[in-house]
Amino acid sequence: MQVKRMLGLYVATGMGMEENMEMNKKGWPISTTVGVKSRIDTNPDYQRPAVWGLSQKQLLMDTILKGYDIPKFYWRKTSSSPDKYEVVDGQQRLRAIWEFVECKYKLSKTAEKVENYDIAGKSYSELPDDLRINFDTYNLDIVVITESDKDEVREMFLRLQNGTSLKAQEKRNAMPGNMRDFVKALVNHEFFTKSVKFENKRFAHDHIAAQICLLELSGQPCNIKDKDLNKMYSESKDFDSDSQVAKKIRKVLDYMYKMFPAKTPELERFNVVSLYILISSLLDKYVIADRYREIADWFIDFETYREQQSQLSPDDCDPEIVAYHEKISHSTDAFDSLEFRNTYLSRKLFEKISDLETKDKQREFDQNQRRAIFRRDKGICQLKIKCNGKKCEWDNWHADHIKPWSKGGKTIVSNGQVACPECNLTKGDDDLKA
Repeated sequence: MQVKRMLGLYVATGMGMEENMEMNKKGWPISTTVGVKSRIDTNPDYQRPAVWGLSQKQLLMDTILKGYDIPKFYWRKTSSSPDKYEVVDGQQRLRAIWEFVECKYKLSKTAEKVENYDIAGKSYSELPDDLRINFDTYNLDIVVITESDKDEVREMFLRLQNGTSLKAQEKRNAMPGNMRDFVKALVNHEFFTKSVKFENKRFAHDHIAAQICLLELSGQPCNIKDKDLNKMYSESKDFDSDSQVAKKIRKVLDYMYKMFPAKTPELERFNVVSLYILISSLLDKYVIADRYREIADWFIDFETYREQQSQLSPDDCDPEIVAYHEKISHSTDAFDSLEFRNTYLSRKLFEKISDLETKDKQREFDQNQRRAIFRRDKGICQLKIKCNGKKCEWDNWHADHIKPWSKGGKTIVSNGQVACPECNLTKGDDDLKA
């Protein structure tokens, strides 16, 4: 049955599709879909994974056995001789049918009789012949789509799923554009396939990859909530996968994979983004090419300490860890949470690895270094020329070079110390000044 005029107009006006999209509705017996299973792709890249539970599958089989109608299926024809298809809509139902025929599950134990036959708890092979014949010859309404491109089909998928429980990233996965394609390519990076602890269920890897893209485009911590990611996908349809931003993202992931070349249980969803922000900043400003093992060890030690602290009562726990835990437990994709975590992790890193050098050989200590020095020295003046170890306030102290800059002293945390302004300014001899 040719349905271009009936459905094509709806597609063209309601969905924004091209009018050359062809749709043909056909009745396919279940037995036919089983026979050509190898030529039907139920998992094109815009589809979500199988998520149906047993009760949903059982209800569909009961519906078919009772002869009730079920919704149409939409398939896109991808080639001929032999014909091949990809499922645009209905993959959960199609999988459920195939699995039942393959006796991978049984009907519900509370299923009512069909045509006076008891079907409760029975598998496909255990059904009476009459019911199996009815099941095999049950016609599925298949709408076969031809003359369409990927972007049209992805748009159609989103429209057909409107009102269902698709997660935000599952919807973004079906959106057209270069940003979507770039995110999909990132998910195949070895850091995601070999390093992280969590699996790519319901596009969890895609979600993280999209967030790091937005962070790199922003150049700093920012809101990376679903509405922000949706906006990025929409506004970056022409994203260049060879741009400097794209190259930077791959460079950071390459470094993170060098840090963790095997599955690492500490790499959970909540901290991969924080680690990415930290490494991205370090690669921009510091000489860390050969320091990946040290940084990885620091991260493992930090996570071990954090986990140990999380087992304690709030009164006995490190108060900074309590605050950090709050930021990784609630609103983890908000700007203030990401900024707090980045500031805290940066300071802890520089306290542990205190000899990281800046690329520009600067004289002044930067904010990361200053925070690490101040916390390490507990804000107490180390010079003690005009004081006896004065407690300094954060907005009124100097970061002093222990070995003076003029004498070759490096601007690294291990060569810095807290000095009150009076003591540092009293160092009259220029050769002694940092």
